[in-house]
Parts: sequence; structure tokens; C-alpha cells
Amino acid sequence: MRFLGIIGSLAILACLGSPAIAEDCGPLQQVNAIDLVAGPNRALIPVSLNGVPKLFLLDTGGALSQINGEVADELKLTKRDARIRMLDLYGHASSKYVSVEKFGVGRQTGEDIELAVSPDPNFGKGTRFVGLYSPDLMGRYDIEIDFGTYKMNFFSKDHCAGKVVYWPHNALAVLPFTLHRRHIRIPVKVDGKDLTAEIDTGAGNTTMTAEAARRIFDLTSDSPGSIPLNTQGMAAAFGRVFSTLDFEGVAVKNPRVVVIPQLVGSRDPNNGFRTDTRAKKVDDLEDQADMLIGMDILKKLHLYIAFGESRIFISEASTPVKPSAPPIGTATASTAQQ
Repeated sequence: MRFLGIIGSLAILACLGSPAIAEDCGPLQQVNAIDLVAGPNRALIPVSLNGVPKLFLLDTGGALSQINGEVADELKLTKRDARIRMLDLYGHASSKYVSVEKFGVGRQTGEDIELAVSPDPNFGKGTRFVGLYSPDLMGRYDIEIDFGTYKMNFFSKDHCAGKVVYWPHNALAVLPFTLHRRHIRIPVKVDGKDLTAEIDTGAGNTTMTAEAARRIFDLTSDSPGSIPLNTQGMAAAFGRVFSTLDFEGVAVKNPRVVVIPQLVGSRDPNNGFRTDTRAKKVDDLEDQADMLIGMDILKKLHLYIAFGESRIFISEASTPVKPSAPPIGTATASTAQQ
């Protein structure tokens, strides 16, 4: 789930405990384990806010961890002015945050954790989640997410570089990533072409910008094979089935991608926000990724996000275990069918 702009800075106390620091590398040290809650193309993480259990959306594509404003009021969390102004894709803005005295995730509890108040007044309505759990909170640890079993594990960053894949697999991709405005950005190939992509567990669908589709593939909504769509109020969006999406060794066949117009920043006719000059609008973002990898594809994968070494390890997801089945022992095929 992407948010367009963050202006200023917010002191995020993302400390669910500090990983140990050692002079020499060592083996993996697991510090937490979570059973995620599966939803339609969603992964929800159980948390507790001052002892009250809630569900947050696991959102690797979020800039800041957030909470619904009405839920913050319900929990009597004091809203304060932040040194930021957040904008979402639909023009909503917020500059408020709350501090949670006791923020629990699994067997860990952080104190005085700051959460931004979502700019969208309808955020989470009609769903089971009331907040976002994003890389600002994840990044103190390495994070493993297996969407075959909906397990999420936290590991200390203090380990030998690259020695993180302990699960059985048939194929493995190891990719560098950058945190671009707190979004996890990686290189991928689509039908043999190089693109930049962001891993976004908060997005249900995999999307590509219309500009990238036109520049890299010479595709428009009128091209043969384009499927007309009207998604999220974007009448100009269209669908496209590509041949392969390749993570440097782990490939997804026939990925369905939603191509969306860029109606933000200077392209947004309703853009009324400014920075401190009249030369640039606050949501005129540059260097946007060509595409977002959403849960329709991620749910087929097993990820280890090594925040300590800025690499992501990707394999096929584990085979889900039925209630009467023995522990997982074999992996799925190396190529996933979309």
C-alpha cells in the first residue's frame, strides 16, 4: 500500500528490542515468530496496543506504520502534531501521530512506539485491520515471510552474510535492494526486460505504471491483448498478461499485471498541495518504480528480507500443511503459475 509523499521527519521509535552486535559473524538467531492471518490477497499481523489485541495489515510497501484515526480515539491515544505531512494516492492528507505506551508483536513488546495517523478517514473500514505494519518497524531485524504457511519470523541481523536460507527449496533468487523512501526496491525482469519493482504486501494486485508499459513494451490501453479495466476509479487502467516475471532465478509464469495511469503530482488535475516553493507540488515524486509486486504474486513466494545486508532472498513458497499432515519436508516447483 503506497503513500505518495512524506514531508519533514517523524521520530519513529521502532524498537521492539535491539539486535545483539558481535565482532564475528555467527549463525541465525531467531528472536520472534508470528502466525499471520490470511485474507483475500492480504496478510494480517496480530498486534496489541496497550494490551488490546488488534490486526494490522502487513505492508512492506508502506512508508510509515499507521493507525486508523477512529481506532486511535477508541483506544484514547492522544493525537499530536508531527513534523510530516502524509499524502495517499487519493489526495487525503494527515500530519498527526500517536504514541502507544505498550506495542506488542508476538513475544516482543516495544515501549512508546509512534504510529502515524492514516490520512485516509476510511482506512481499514470494512476490513479486519486497523493499521499498517511497515518497514520502519520491521527494519530493526531481518524478516522472513513464508506465504505458503503464513509464518513470519524475526532474526537478529548479527549473522554471517548470505547465510540465511535454511528451508528446503528448488530455486533461489538473491537480489540487492534499496530502501527508496522506505520502500523495498529490487531489480526484476518482465519478458526479458529490466524494470525496477517494489515489494508491496499491502497491495492486492501487481501493477505497472502506464509510462513504463509504454516506454519499455510500447503498450497502451489500445494495444492488442490489453484488457480494459476500471480499477479504483481509474477508467484508463488496463490489464495485461505477460509471459514471465523473473526474480533472477525464480520465475512466475503468465503474471497478470494491472497497468495504471499516473494521475499524481503534476499529472493530477486536483493537485493543490505545494512545498515551500511554487515550483514543485508536494506529491510531484520523481524516480518512481516501474511496478509494484502485489500479493497476487507474493503469496506464491518465500521471502527473507535481510535488512542488515540490503539483500532479499526469494524462493517458492512452502507447501501448506494440512491439519493432519506431517511437518513440511518438500518444496514446490521452482516456477509458479500465475
